[in-house]
Order: sequence, then structure tokens, then C-alpha cells
Amino acid sequence: MKVLFENVAIRGMATAVPSECLDLFSLGSQFGEKEVKKLIASTGISKIRVAPPQVCISDICEAAARNLFQELAIEPASIDGVVLVSETPDYLVPPTSFILQEKLGLSKDIVAFDINHGCSGFIYGLYQASMLVSSGGCRRVLLCLGDVATRRVHPQDKAVRMMFGDSGSALLVERGAGSLRFHLMSDGMSHRALVIPAGGAKKPCDATTSLPEAYGKNNVRSEETLHMNGMDVMYFALREVPPMIEEMLADTGWSKEEVGTFALHQANRLILDQLVHKLKLPKEAVPFGVGEIGNSAPSSISTMLCVKHKQLEAEERLEKVVACGFGVGLSWAAVALDLSQTKILDVWEMPNA
Repeated sequence: MKVLFENVAIRGMATAVPSECLDLFSLGSQFGEKEVKKLIASTGISKIRVAPPQVCISDICEAAARNLFQELAIEPASIDGVVLVSETPDYLVPPTSFILQEKLGLSKDIVAFDINHGCSGFIYGLYQASMLVSSGGCRRVLLCLGDVATRRVHPQDKAVRMMFGDSGSALLVERGAGSLRFHLMSDGMSHRALVIPAGGAKKPCDATTSLPEAYGKNNVRSEETLHMNGMDVMYFALREVPPMIEEMLADTGWSKEEVGTFALHQANRLILDQLVHKLKLPKEAVPFGVGEIGNSAPSSISTMLCVKHKQLEAEERLEKVVACGFGVGLSWAAVALDLSQTKILDVWEMPNA
């Protein structure tokens, strides 16, 4: 699917993270120091943010949104749409967007809903928010994204334990002098490559679903935690992402050299390096910014932009941006946009509760 939205702008972007940080080198006694060092070197992730038990994704996104409102002098009453993209909602019912509506003191005269999406969620959420604004139904939409991903990871599953972290972002999407060009794809035939088998209506949790099961080399997971086929996901990304980006460049008429930033889903450093090689991109145009935060799925792109924005602004790399997410679904999506007029804030660390 290809869509071009005119007169839509991203006014601001903010990210919040929990203050608690797990140094992955400390897991050497559990997984073996040599194996841990090898994984850190390949993924580029040496620390992950971990939300405490009482903190949910609504709390993290609330913190990001409040920071954004304060910086931009936004009145909550001016928001007429809330979209939350997350795989880790506060409750099964109601949607977490309603929880955010209450926390932020937003008007009752708004539309609010959740999108259950992961690694391409930044693009899918931005597409939905842009559609609400472009249709005329909303003037200003608060888009929130993020996961408390560490809740869905088995502590003895080193592949995902040493990759996923917790963060949340808030974007303000409104009518303005901008345009966003989208390209979105999905492949449900491959959904088993990233799946949590139990906990939904198809397989409710019971006495057996939390039991540990061994897989691979010294790894453990349960049916209630994330099952990831890392090789399948990497091959999928290397197969599908390059042609999508090439097609996006052709549609925009931009050359690779013109694009200041290729804001790719921050899966890990290894996948990004492979994509840089395959697309023949300059390495500095593909920033990696979650080495001390972790892959937070739907908020990984916005988290990276908040980490790297000062450097990208100084180097004038935000006027022509191609963002691309890929993963759960399986899905892959890209957007071409101008972020040079967007107020991007530093990552805000939440105080301890």
C-alpha cells in the first residue's frame, strides 16, 4: 500500500525511559562471559532499560507526553485524537489509549484507540495519525508508542533478554505545511517468526503455559514469553527492506546521497550493518542509538531520534528522512518525511517511583 498525505506535520517528539538500567555484562555469570561479550559486540546493545513492576506503558508514554506538552506549550484540551501503539497494553480491556486520556486530562470529545503492533509500529502509528488529520476528523493527534518489552521476555532466554528494553515515545501530529509518503506491507503467513503463544483467546494462560521449556543452546522460554526465530527475522529484513527503501527513493525522487538520515528500526547493530552493506549506504546516514536502552519495538525509531537529534540537527540530516520499521506480523513499512521543523527532545529519564 502506498499513500501520500499532504498538509500534515509532526510538530514534536519526545521519549521517556525508566531510570533502572541493566548492564548486560553482568549476565556473564548466567550465560557465560565469552558468550555475553560476543552478543554485545554483535548487537551493539550493552545495557537495557527495565521498567519496575508498578510501571506500565501508559506511565512511560504519559511521561513522554507531559514533557512534550510542556516544551511546546500545548493545552491538553487541544488534543482531539489519541493513538497508542504497543504490544504490552496495561490491560486486555480497556484500550490503554483510554488510560492515557484520563492520565493526561484530555477532553471527552476525542477519538482514542490502540494498535497492537511491534517493530514497524512507528510507521503504522504515524500512518494512522496522519490519516486522522488528513481526513479532517482531527486537528491534532497525540501518537504514543512503546513497550515494556522486558515483561514478555524469559530471563533465561539470552537472545531476547540481551536485546529488548523498555521505552515510550509521544509525537504530536497536526495540520501543517508538510507531507508524508508511506509504503506499508504485511505477511501474515510468517507470523510465527515472532510470537507469544499463550495469553490470548486462542490459548489462554493456564498452569502449564508458564512452565519453562528448553530450546537452542542453553536457552529457556515459556509459552507466555516471546518466541523469536532470529535467523528468520534477519533474513526477512535483508530480503524485504532494501527493495522497499529503493522503491521509496524512486517515488520521492531522492538519491541515497540526498537523504540525511535513514531512520531504521533499531533491532540491533548487526542487522543495521547488514542493511547498510546491502543498500550501499554511508554508515553515518544510518544511526544506531539504543545501545544503552535496548530495542523497544514500536518506539525504537523515535527513541533513536531523541538520542541522536542534536547531532543530526547539527549535521543538517533531518530535512530528508526515510524511516523504516520491520518485524512482528511479519510487517515492514517506510515513510519519507521532513523532520527539520520538528521539535525533538532529549530522552527523559523517569524518576524512581
